[in-house]
Amino acid sequence: MMRFATAKEELLFSLRYPLVRRSLAALMASIILLAGVSMFYWWPARGMEASLNEEIAGKRREIADAEFTAQLVRVSRHAMSQVAQMERKLDAAVTQAALVQNLGLLAQESNVKIVSESYEEGQPEAGYLPLVHGVTLQGAYPDIRNFITGLQGLPTFTVVKGAVFGLASGSGDIRVQLNMVTYRKMIGSNT
Repeated sequence: MMRFATAKEELLFSLRYPLVRRSLAALMASIILLAGVSMFYWWPARGMEASLNEEIAGKRREIADAEFTAQLVRVSRHAMSQVAQMERKLDAAVTQAALVQNLGLLAQESNVKIVSESYEEGQPEAGYLPLVHGVTLQGAYPDIRNFITGLQGLPTFTVVKGAVFGLASGSGDIRVQLNMVTYRKMIGSNT
C-alpha cells in the first residue's frame, strides 16, 4: 500500500477509476438539483412571507386607527357633555341666598365648618353677574379637599381664585380661606 502525501493527491489518484468519476459527477448533479429545487420552493415562500408581513402590518395600522378613532369619539362625547353642563351652570340664575344655602349643604356633607363668609357683587361681564365671595372653612384636610372638589357639583359655575391654608388655633384642624367667584346669569339677559 502506498502512502500519499496530501488529500489532493489521493483524490487525483482515485479519479483514475471511471466509477469514482461517475459517482462524483452524480454527487455534483444531485447537489445542483437540490439547490435548484430548494430555490424553486424557497423563493416563492420568501415572497409570500413578505406579503403576509405587509398585510399584518396593514391590519395592525387599521386596528390602531380604529382604536384611536373610538377613543377620540369617547373623548369628544365627554367634552360635549361637559360643555353642556357648563352652559347649564352659566345659564342658571341663582340668587345669593340659594348660593349660601348650597355652600352650607356642601359644608355639611363634607363635614367641615364654615367659620365666616363674605359676599360682594362684581361688575357685569358679557351678560353674567359675578359674585365674589370669601369663605373660611375649618376641618380635617380630607374633608376640606372633599368640599373643594364638591364645588363642581353645585348648580352654579363657581371658580376658586385662591386658597390660604393654615392650622386652626386650639385644635388639630386645618383652616382655609377660599376666595371664589360665582358667575350667574343676569335676570332679563338673553346671552
